[in-house]
Amino acid sequence: MTAVTDVKGVGEALGQALIANGFKTAEDLASAKPAELVKVPRIGVARAPVLIAAAKAAVSAKTTTARAATKRPAARKGVTAASRKRAEETAQKAAEEKAAAEAKARKKAKAKAKAEKAAKKLLEMEAAFSKAKDKVKAKAKKDKKSKKDDKKKDQKKQDAKEIVGKKKSKKKDKKKTKK
Repeated sequence: MTAVTDVKGVGEALGQALIANGFKTAEDLASAKPAELVKVPRIGVARAPVLIAAAKAAVSAKTTTARAATKRPAARKGVTAASRKRAEETAQKAAEEKAAAEAKARKKAKAKAKAEKAAKKLLEMEAAFSKAKDKVKAKAKKDKKSKKDDKKKDQKKQDAKEIVGKKKSKKKDKKKTKK
């Protein structure tokens, strides 16, 4: 006896609907008429003959496999040297491929680490360069300011000398005019 759900196209839900309508085995389904199957929910006029054919195929396949199961299987032959050699070659090839893949992965990781190290060094160098540049700017600014201050001091001294010189010349002029 073949279960209804073993028929191609019959799932769990349709199987339950078929059982509820009296089709409990695939044999019952195979011997049914399309008009009887149309009464089952979810089975239309087009689907009924398809299910009957699938049920007949399932029943015939079941009897064929039952006959085949009664025959004794052929005795296994021992593993030959050639098949053993092929297995070893396949295993060796797989091991080589695995080793090559691991080497490639290591090489890739090493290159990535090297690139990261270079990027870090570049950032450090840029920071040092920027710091030096700022230092030079500050010194230039300071030098410029001190030069301005020196010019102002020199100008004040010169102005002071001129004032003192004018006062002396006025005194000399007064003395000359008195004489």
